Amino acid sequence: MYAESGLPLRFGQRAWRVSLQAACLCLLGLAAALLAAQTVQPVVDENVVKGPGKKASGRIEYVNDSLQTLNVVLDSRSFIVSDTGELSYQPLDARIHVKFSVMSFRIPPKQSYFVFYEASADALPAWFVVYATFSGFSEKTREGLSLNILLPHTIYLLPKQGVRKDELLVKIAAYHPQDKKVIVRVENTGPSFGRVLEAVVTSDKGKAMSNGFPVFPHREREVEIPWEASDGPAKLVLRLEHFRLEHEIKVAGR
Repeated sequence: MYAESGLPLRFGQRAWRVSLQAACLCLLGLAAALLAAQTVQPVVDENVVKGPGKKASGRIEYVNDSLQTLNVVLDSRSFIVSDTGELSYQPLDARIHVKFSVMSFRIPPKQSYFVFYEASADALPAWFVVYATFSGFSEKTREGLSLNILLPHTIYLLPKQGVRKDELLVKIAAYHPQDKKVIVRVENTGPSFGRVLEAVVTSDKGKAMSNGFPVFPHREREVEIPWEASDGPAKLVLRLEHFRLEHEIKVAGR
């Protein structure tokens, strides 16, 4: 949102009142082409710091692959991820402190620009998103409005101790034959942040994989994994950095 959840588009000053899903539904063919011409690298930074108040530092690369010079303005916001992965934004938490080398800049055509940052938090773990608003496009929407594009970069400030295996609980691993999908719900019962790198569902005849997802402290996360094999899935494997979880998959309602 992962800030970890795609590239939203903004028309004018009302973007923060438009959900990411609604924004994605409004993408035009022109906007999709423009999105491909601007990127942020990396999309996610996970910084391990020695303790609360300790600084992490890093850099963000903004790439303008278009043929026009663009203006970029940065804005930092806190966010919350729902159990199903939907993001909601709010003003930056006062307990998070971040300083950028620059807050606005211009990128010439076919060039990149590096922004350096220092960040700390009064309590760990902490996370926030840096939104870069690209403007200055000569193209307009059908309604004649100027086009702005937002690119998210998510920063995590994490203690050395990540989530432990005994703190993760697979609450649901159920196959829904009519919908041809597996519903997985994972609960993080501990105070640490974790990230599932990969979710794999297998049977004797098939295999399906899902992209990774974060598991926030004292929260649950639900994902859907499509299943196309002729037989039913039997086993779920969640792979994290230092361990893996295995769980039996049952047919929903049985």
